[in-house]
Parts: sequence; structure tokens; C-alpha cells
Amino acid sequence: MAPLTPGSHEHLALHPFGKMPAFQHGAVFLYETLAIAHYIDRAFAGRPLQPVDALGQAEVLRWISVINSYVFPTMNRFMKERLVRPAFGFDPDEAFLAEARAGLLLQMRLIDEAVAVGGFLVGSEMTLADSFLLPQLLFFTRTPEGSALLARSSAASEWLSRMQARPSYAKSPMSGVFEMFQRLNVEDKLLWAVD
Repeated sequence: MAPLTPGSHEHLALHPFGKMPAFQHGAVFLYETLAIAHYIDRAFAGRPLQPVDALGQAEVLRWISVINSYVFPTMNRFMKERLVRPAFGFDPDEAFLAEARAGLLLQMRLIDEAVAVGGFLVGSEMTLADSFLLPQLLFFTRTPEGSALLARSSAASEWLSRMQARPSYAKSPMSGVFEMFQRLNVEDKLLWAVD
């Protein structure tokens, strides 16, 4: 399949909101990350990334919802304001960076508490929820504030190290993108205290 032009008729046929990701597997067309991840987990061989019991499934879905509704909007924007905008010569939104503090403290506390119990967000095995969290935590912790929060969250720090040690991470494009972010000039001065 040829690369899609954003907003083109072909793109909108795959994703009516004109976003990514869009997925095709034979006659199956899906959009939205959760639907795609669920399909891949169920349609292909390998260890399932979702528990079979109802409560385990509910916990995975709860964490994915938390990540999509709270973690992604805050951590992703914080990283962009703190790293990407300055790299392109733009001033960050200082009001957002200050207001994000309380939410980020809560998110990191909840993540740290969850992974401290069994090593992963839901129990002792990696699930789809961990896959949803990885890019958010990985890039947020590239900021000085994220790095400081991770340093005081030992279980989350261990979780992140384990996730990055996985062969699938090393083979993914995400590892290369993260290396690119490591080369950005970032002011290491904390904008707010993590305590």
C-alpha cells in the first residue's frame, strides 16, 4: 500500500476522523489504537496480552482508559511543551506546565503503586495496558520533571527499565525516536518541585 496523504479520500476511507492509526489485515479495516491492539492480540499467535478472567480484563481496560483519558493528554503535552516547542524555537506554555504538576504527581503515584504490586500495571504479566503506558512514560521522563518523578518512583523506574529491555522494544521504531529525543537540548532546571 502506498503512503497515505493526510486528509485524502483514501485516508478518510480508513479513518473517518482523518487520524492515525489505521489498520488493514486482509479484509479487516480498523481504526483507533485500542481496537487495533485488541484485534492483533486476539487474531495472531503468541501469549495473550489480556487476562482471561473478567476482573483482569476490566483492570486492563480501566488502565487503558486512564492512560488515554488522563496520562496521554498530560504527559504527552508536557513533553511537547517542555522539549519539542523549545527545540523549534517556540516558548512553552508556562501556565500549562505549572497546572500539570498536580495531575502528573497523581499519575506517577498511581502508576508506581500499581506496578509495585505485581511488576506490571495488572498483575505479574505484561498486558496491553503496559504497552499503552510505555511511550507516555518513556517520553515524559525525558523532561527534567519527569526524570525527577521517576527517580522517586522506584517501582515505575524498574518497570520502565524492564519494558526497555524487552527485545520487542529494541526492534521497534520507538527506540530510535527516543534516542532522537535524548539529543535535544533540554534545560535541566526543574520548573516545579516534585515533592
